[in-house]
Amino acid sequence: MKIVIKILIAIFCLLPLEANAITFNVLTLPADLFNTRENYFGFVEPSEIFAEDIINNLNASKGKVVSPDLYRVRFVLDYDTTLKSSLNAALQKFHYSKYIDYRTYKKAADKFNAKSVIIIRSYVTSKDNALKRSIWDVLDITSYFNISHDFYLNTNVILLDTVNDLPMWQNTYVKKISNKEGYFIANNYAQARTQFEKLKKYSQHIVSADAAQNIVLRFFPQVVSPIQSKPVKIEETNGGILRFDSNVPAVPSSREKQEEPMDYGEMLLDY
Repeated sequence: MKIVIKILIAIFCLLPLEANAITFNVLTLPADLFNTRENYFGFVEPSEIFAEDIINNLNASKGKVVSPDLYRVRFVLDYDTTLKSSLNAALQKFHYSKYIDYRTYKKAADKFNAKSVIIIRSYVTSKDNALKRSIWDVLDITSYFNISHDFYLNTNVILLDTVNDLPMWQNTYVKKISNKEGYFIANNYAQARTQFEKLKKYSQHIVSADAAQNIVLRFFPQVVSPIQSKPVKIEETNGGILRFDSNVPAVPSSREKQEEPMDYGEMLLDY
């Protein structure tokens, strides 16, 4: 009888460990995966910035959801030129039309032992011009011609199930990047670098933090508790610096009054 009890206790103790051992592999792909540093300033594209931060957030999820970094992805694909070419074409189609080539993404996912793929694209629009441009193209043009418009950085993040060919979650983040006068200008490299640093903060504190949390929740609905956020104002400086009111995620103490959560953008699919 004692032996049976000991066996039951051992099984009971091992069950949580077995559940916690589950890990999901996800392949993260920015739409500009093969078009890096081609802009005038030599900076990486926003989609790559967002992708790297999402990867870092996922890999910090205590082994629940993991994703290879972009260096490894490029390294592996360099040895499979056929897949690299087809994947580049699929990413370009998604970038310009949001067309999803599930067959190609499945092949890429299989290459990294994954069954899910995250795709990120980012572009700038204005109310007066619906043409989608890179943020660095817009910065170069507006700096040269001293153009004043309300410019908006649009970022789409989508999580795909490559086994069943369907989207698991997606969201669109929209942020105004012009200053109060409608300018988005950098007249020298130092000012452009400042724009770049502001973009990185926006990625870390807003887009990647929210996207990574929602992605983990799709695989483990009960493991991530919703968090409240405190507004942190980024002061505007001269030269049309990228402005935004970011929210740094923080767990409020019991004594603090909970604030309204930030609207991260239009939720396209909410499963």
